[in-house]
Amino acid sequence: MNKAISIYEDLVDGFLYTAKNWLHLDLADKTVQEGKEISAAASFLFDNLFLKENAGAAISKAAREDLGNDFRPERLGSLATKMRLAMTGNDFMEGTSPLREYIKWVTDYEPAVRNAPLDDAGKLVLVVAEEFTNLLLRENQDEKAPMHIAEIVFLTTADKFRLFFLDSLGREAFRVFRSYPFFESIETEMERIRTEIYE
Repeated sequence: MNKAISIYEDLVDGFLYTAKNWLHLDLADKTVQEGKEISAAASFLFDNLFLKENAGAAISKAAREDLGNDFRPERLGSLATKMRLAMTGNDFMEGTSPLREYIKWVTDYEPAVRNAPLDDAGKLVLVVAEEFTNLLLRENQDEKAPMHIAEIVFLTTADKFRLFFLDSLGREAFRVFRSYPFFESIETEMERIRTEIYE
């Protein structure tokens, strides 16, 4: 299977699992569909930036099969462009959103998170996590703990991408990324959370 397609499918599964099992949110069909669109745009960017498999057509085909009559190729294109533009420059943390507020807060306790905006690998995680977070909060506007949603989405999305990079590039190539200390800290945090759950 094309790696970009596998990434698309893993992102969709991860988004749904995070929303339903970690956050216990009921999702409207429209939110599920938009989550699939974000996943397709993210997998396109991952391929474009790192895999270089020219998988755009294959990703569109997979998204079309998932979305059925709701499939709009122009939406995927504009979403990927929006996300790529958000990755340009070095001012991601200048804006305000629940995710950005969470990241500003957590860097006091986890300094390695400051490495996330230092390259495209980390920036891709940030923009994808922000899209997922904003999507969930739009549907759950009465949610009293938006920072909690931001935290869980951020951690699970970053962990997914950490695995994508390890699988696609190998640890030695991944370790040279400027954002690698961030991904390493995510691995440690997710292991801590899983241990607490099992206990």
